[in-house]
Amino acid sequence: EGDEVVKAKAGGGSATLSMAFAGAEFADALLRAMHGESGVVQNSYVESSVAEGCAFFSSPVSLGPEGIVEVHDFGEMSEYEKNLYEEMLPE
Repeated sequence: EGDEVVKAKAGGGSATLSMAFAGAEFADALLRAMHGESGVVQNSYVESSVAEGCAFFSSPVSLGPEGIVEVHDFGEMSEYEKNLYEEMLPE
């Protein structure tokens, strides 16, 4: 439906502002990496093999002067997160 952020915020702020902030934060990280800063990691929706059956997934990525240097696994998950992960996988 596209209104998940609006519903989740439940009147607690602007969904547009949230998206703008996320975009600005990612752009800032990308510019820092392009200018040689090392260790810049941001989450990004990328083509990857970290999620079984999903060609694309949101994952932490290391950024460098040429863009994405490495796509990282999403690490340890709680039981709650594992259940949600299993539910979202395609059958």
